Amino acid sequence: MQALKTIIPNNSTHPILCNALIEADADAQQLHLTTYNLEFGLQVSFDATVNQPGALTLPAPILAEILGKFPSGRLTLNSQLTTSGTNTPSVSATMKMSGSHHVLRGLLSDEFPPIPKVEQKLLSLPASVLLAALKGSLFAVSSDEVKRIITGVHFQLSHDSERGLDQLRICTTDGHRIAMILGLSESSDNPNPLMNSPVQFTVPAKTLKVLERNLNPSDRLSIYYNISTQTSQKFVAFRWKNWHLTSQLLEGEYPDCSQIIDPYRNRFDRELLIERLALLKALERLATHSDKSHVTVVLEFNSERQQVQASISNAISAGTEILDAKIIGSDLKLKCDIRYLIETAKAISSSDLRILLATPTTPILISPFGTPASGEAAIESEYVLAPQE
Repeated sequence: MQALKTIIPNNSTHPILCNALIEADADAQQLHLTTYNLEFGLQVSFDATVNQPGALTLPAPILAEILGKFPSGRLTLNSQLTTSGTNTPSVSATMKMSGSHHVLRGLLSDEFPPIPKVEQKLLSLPASVLLAALKGSLFAVSSDEVKRIITGVHFQLSHDSERGLDQLRICTTDGHRIAMILGLSESSDNPNPLMNSPVQFTVPAKTLKVLERNLNPSDRLSIYYNISTQTSQKFVAFRWKNWHLTSQLLEGEYPDCSQIIDPYRNRFDRELLIERLALLKALERLATHSDKSHVTVVLEFNSERQQVQASISNAISAGTEILDAKIIGSDLKLKCDIRYLIETAKAISSSDLRILLATPTTPILISPFGTPASGEAAIESEYVLAPQE
């Protein structure tokens, strides 16, 4: 319930959406708990002793708060259907544990909207791989609801028949920066015909943040995808262990992130290799001088000294940091949004960064270099930042 309550909308005009659906399955001897906000829904199932099958809905925030204060042990849940003087049926539930006795009034389960069924399985992958890809990309998602398509994460799934590989690529952008991740490239003995042609869809970032919070890196995750038979809307489902997360997809054409950077690849004539943590800590120190109107950091690359100088200033303070680096190519001076550089450095888990540059006004390409951090999965990734003029 602690996970499920995060699905509940803050200001819903439908009271039923503030409730959790509780279904007692006598055949499977399981309890199914579900919350759904009409955009995405989460369901978890677990073993229970079911004496009588049935279903009801209860207010999710209150239910989660009460359960969170119970000690470990077995809980008994009873429900009762009553009819008032107006012949309007209502439902209530009693929860008992040791000396505790709590009653909650809920709504009939018939009113709870069904979560769309998503049956076409695309692929399975280690949860650790997807978690690493999300960590490296969610920060670059836009929060601008006017350009709704880029408030999501773009998935590209395909099968390389020549090499026998299933591939998953993830892209995010907010218009000022791009994250491109090769999240998976592993052999597949039984290729899925659904991926003979690349499958592409965009998942709302808020759905994936729920997924990120509840996935265990040791789990194995399956991705399902289809077009609803009732409507033209598309849905994706993520399933792991006893959890199901189903989400409506964002409509629209996602920007081709590769095409944005590809024209510049043969123009990069400067290369910088630098220790990631050293750069990150230096930028974080400089960020203490930034405010809403002063977020620009000036970077000066000195190939003779093999050093990078980063500086920032505002009306009342200023800071400079000098870092050793391996620089190939001529000197260069450019300006960047310090927040974007910090978030990119945090998203990458390798020991070093490789930065490719052309001119002070062309995009900057950043990628991991060296060894991944302890406990982190090594993934192929590229980050593009637009410099400030």
